[in-house]
Amino acid sequence: MRAKVIIISFISVLSVRCILGQDFSRGYLDGQNVAREIVGVKPLKWNPELAGVAQKFLNNHIVDCLEGQLITSTASPNYGQTTARNVLFNNFTAADAVASWVAQKDYYDFESNSCIGGYCGCYTQVVWRKSTHIGCARVNCRNGGTLVTCIYRPPGNLPNQRPY
Repeated sequence: MRAKVIIISFISVLSVRCILGQDFSRGYLDGQNVAREIVGVKPLKWNPELAGVAQKFLNNHIVDCLEGQLITSTASPNYGQTTARNVLFNNFTAADAVASWVAQKDYYDFESNSCIGGYCGCYTQVVWRKSTHIGCARVNCRNGGTLVTCIYRPPGNLPNQRPY
């Protein structure tokens, strides 16, 4: 009888972890896929391997939170990447990061395929037509603040190409 209770408890824990994992990825996917739908691009799909790459990148910056560094640091040239940093709060969410990237749409000029009046590289990566898979991660930095990053495959923001 005791073994059955342990097995049931173990299965319950696995079920909760699966549900939480789906909620976790939804926070990153939903806003980006809405932005992609607006411009006629297929939705991104979650990739746990890319989430691992994102987590490894953030673990390397958990102490400094990329402070004093360009926020455009990348995990690898083989991937596209978006990164957001909030140096004041540890409650910066996936949705907050995605909203900041999508808000860069205001600076993207489709006619000239360039950013005008501000940075738009995260937005163009979010809506990059050829990027199909994504994995993301978030860390609370030791010096305060939060870092969030998403890794895309195939990468976007290639020279002389339009995102959509």
